[in-house]
Amino acid sequence: MDLQKQLLNEYTITIHSYPDNTIENIPEFLKKIDNITSQKEDSTIQLLDCDYICGIKHLNQAIAQSIKAFQEKQNFAHDRGLEICVRLSAQKQITQALNLLGIKKQGNITVVYINTTDKQIMEVEMFLSNRRDELLEEYDSKKIVEKYELVNDENIEDTLCEKIALLSIKN
Repeated sequence: MDLQKQLLNEYTITIHSYPDNTIENIPEFLKKIDNITSQKEDSTIQLLDCDYICGIKHLNQAIAQSIKAFQEKQNFAHDRGLEICVRLSAQKQITQALNLLGIKKQGNITVVYINTTDKQIMEVEMFLSNRRDELLEEYDSKKIVEKYELVNDENIEDTLCEKIALLSIKN
């Protein structure tokens, strides 16, 4: 079994996507999500802007690398969800990661649930509508190439996964 699968199998991970959601007050909304997260110790609920995720392979790489970073005490963020966001953005700046992948007032949202209960997932889904998990694979390559400043003719999924893997050795 490869290292990524091994790391991911240590946790119960659920990923759902929700198109076209409107969040009127983001700080208030995130406070509600934090309250749901705190219902179970060691659970993580991370909301991400789905438009800048290059499919499940990209997301799994970020999740695995964030798990590994915490195990090896090489994490950039103090929170596992935020670490996923940082790794997914393929750069170390938390502010820039949130600018890219943080949820917006209007848009598509992907939620990463780690070690959560069904009740926690249900409670989050009370705030989000139109669950459509295949949305994660319907990314706009041009938008991603531009935002991540990639060379256009690359295999963008593999390139982003490589950038995430190299993140911990970059100074």
